[in-house]
Amino acid sequence: MRTALERHAALLVLGAGAGLAGVSVLFSSGSSSSRLLWLGLAALVLAGVAGTALAAGWWPLLEREAVVALALLVAFVCWCGISILWSIEPDRSWDYLNRGLVYVAFAVVGLAVGSFVPRARRLWASVLTVAIALALGWALLGKAVPWVGGSGRVARLSSPVDYWNGLGLLFDFGLPLALWLAARRDHPHWLRAAGTVFLYGLTIGLLLTASRAGIAVGIVAVSVWLAFGGPRIEGAAALLLGGVPGLGVGLWALSRPGLADDAQPHSARVHDGAWFALVFVLAAVAVAALAYLASLTEERRPLLDRERLLVGRVALGVLGVGAAAGVVVLIVAAKPQSWFHDFTRVPTNAAANSSSQRLTSFNSNSRWQWWKEAWKGFEKQPLRGTGAGSFELSHRLFRTNEIVVTEPHNVPLQFLSETGIVGFLLAVGSVAAAAVGVVRRVRGSPAGLALAVGALAYVLHSVVDFDWDFVAVTGPFLLSVGVLLGGGVVRRARQWSLAPVPAVLALAVAYSLLSPWFAARASDSALAALEAGRPAQAVGHARDARSLNPFSLEPLFLEAGAAEQLGDLAAAKSLYVKAVELQPLNWRPWYELGSFEFDLLHYGAAVPPLRRAVELDRHGTLAPALLQQALTKIGS
Repeated sequence: MRTALERHAALLVLGAGAGLAGVSVLFSSGSSSSRLLWLGLAALVLAGVAGTALAAGWWPLLEREAVVALALLVAFVCWCGISILWSIEPDRSWDYLNRGLVYVAFAVVGLAVGSFVPRARRLWASVLTVAIALALGWALLGKAVPWVGGSGRVARLSSPVDYWNGLGLLFDFGLPLALWLAARRDHPHWLRAAGTVFLYGLTIGLLLTASRAGIAVGIVAVSVWLAFGGPRIEGAAALLLGGVPGLGVGLWALSRPGLADDAQPHSARVHDGAWFALVFVLAAVAVAALAYLASLTEERRPLLDRERLLVGRVALGVLGVGAAAGVVVLIVAAKPQSWFHDFTRVPTNAAANSSSQRLTSFNSNSRWQWWKEAWKGFEKQPLRGTGAGSFELSHRLFRTNEIVVTEPHNVPLQFLSETGIVGFLLAVGSVAAAAVGVVRRVRGSPAGLALAVGALAYVLHSVVDFDWDFVAVTGPFLLSVGVLLGGGVVRRARQWSLAPVPAVLALAVAYSLLSPWFAARASDSALAALEAGRPAQAVGHARDARSLNPFSLEPLFLEAGAAEQLGDLAAAKSLYVKAVELQPLNWRPWYELGSFEFDLLHYGAAVPPLRRAVELDRHGTLAPALLQQALTKIGS
């Protein structure tokens, strides 16, 4: 029998986890490091409290799979931190260490929810449904009313995640949850109708993201839920009632220039947005009414097994015919004989990839090139990698065009290239241990299965995108997996000697999170002082930034600029040389050193560092032009 204190504690744990998930989905601002900091500090406080409860014996001992998965995740994050020692971009590796530490805190909070909260899976499925529904509502509202928000003059839905493929993955999380709400006969009629409308909205939202990977993963998620979830017939009927109208409205929206094409005038977006709002609401009302009536009729006149089987076969048949027709249209439009050529071809018109036509294109948008570059980076350092988060620099070494990218849009390849075989195996081992535990624990739990299918969607989608960089999808993924793995053997023994350990660890992690942030603030102050003509003050701020983040190049550049203003050219050159020594495979310190020599009219001295900058980034826009100018000056 649970005491009142335990019940209140469970509500607090659930509320804390729900708040963390909701803020992550709605306010994480893409891959922003500043938002990650504040989310991370919040998650750290919650994880510290949960760790103290575990150390004090108030938290059930976790089962083996959960312990192994968490331990391997912690080991992977620590390996990312160790990679700072050899990283070609150590400041970026520190950022990735901090990101990983935040994600560990998210996983711990999820485990706490799964351990402390009764019926945790069902309640968490409801929490995640609300969070995704709010994100869906905001995204579609921005499309209907352009001045409210949304993605501006870029047609593809991206807000509030600020990345269309990430938003598509978030909607993929919602698809099995919507089917769970709509299909379960033990749910009230209004909830089943709401689930069907949710499914309708998710279908439209997914199409308007124009995310091909999101749509493909969504189809897999729905198929897995229909294969292993239940009741299957009601799920197929809900998909027919909600998905088909959503598909129709979504395809109609993609035919409207103000909704589907980039750079449209405000008047066109307002006009088509108003029509979209009207069509969406009318169709949603119709879907809700039909779903409610169908649920009510099913209760008043339950179908015989033979009738249910017939209805299910009809629904599945209609869905199958629709899917087959879609495949045929895709094949006719995309010309399968050129699929591989299209996939490996580097796009020449990036704007065309933002239109609705991209849904019938098999072009990988340079992914194939990035994957090859990541593999080359792995071949250079197969055991330890080039350093966590360092793909941007290795990409510049191998790229064949002017496109700049921070990650290869393939998380397994990203880990293989940046952290080597060691980091890759740690990450894969964590996922595998979690998968074994999840499969074992979701049996007989429809809500748990819906969460597990959403987690599967994340893993599949990560093969074609850089989802690890977005807390809006990685946060809910880790929270959900933690909830699924939470619980275990009840522990009553108190070990007060271990209680302070989580607090000490939390303080250490908080310092790691805050140091780069304070360093960035000090760098901003140094830049402001430079622009105001106060070089002595700029030197002080730049040195503060260096002490807080010794791996960053920016404080060195700012201090060198201040030394130039003070007339101490020898000190300025020494600082540029230090920057080169700090990151010798980064083109930028070589360029800054060459630019410094060029400005002093030392053209001969400028050529070697500029040549090295060009070697490290042949398709850069700065170093090649300045090198040519220096060579011209020498020749004249």
